[in-house]
Amino acid sequence: TLRREDASWDRYIVEDSLKIIEEEADHLTELIDNLLDASRLQAGALAINLSEVALDALVERIVERFQTQSTRHNIEVDFSPDFPVILADEDRLAQVLSNLLSNSIKYSVKGGDIQIVGQVRPDKIVVCVSDQGSGIAPEDIPHVFDRFYRASEASRTTKGAGLGLYLTRAIIEAHGGRIWVDPKPGGGARICFSLPRDVKRVG
Repeated sequence: TLRREDASWDRYIVEDSLKIIEEEADHLTELIDNLLDASRLQAGALAINLSEVALDALVERIVERFQTQSTRHNIEVDFSPDFPVILADEDRLAQVLSNLLSNSIKYSVKGGDIQIVGQVRPDKIVVCVSDQGSGIAPEDIPHVFDRFYRASEASRTTKGAGLGLYLTRAIIEAHGGRIWVDPKPGGGARICFSLPRDVKRVG
């Protein structure tokens, strides 16, 4: 271990080891948070606290955090210049964006571009997160937002409990929105969600 006094460790080995420890700690924290939120959701106690949210600025902050964690991925943000402030739960939307970004990174192990695009429609906003990863098999698309569901390929190659997208859908729907898998020509995955511009809590 790194704490052994009889060993001399190369600086790069130490840095790589600390990075792995940090990633595993983040994964464990995410898993615990998701399990707690899944329990709250089952009990009908998933709280939504509304306030004014500048979603484009929130995305930039989250991307900055993720970009420092992965040098293999280039995360691009493209939001309409007239993107409005919306009424939403900022912490919950941060959870949604983090889940989607985490998935894109997890399933594009070779790296590549990840795009987050925000568009404005007359009565809603639409945000799409796309990557150049392994994509989503057609037979998995109807189930990706189900609790504990993991695609057969994903269960063999990546860690996870199958809760992230389940909670993501619950949060979006609690805002009166919708989330879906959007077919992406040329491979990779694209998941989009929409929120009404005048959000009212559902439930």
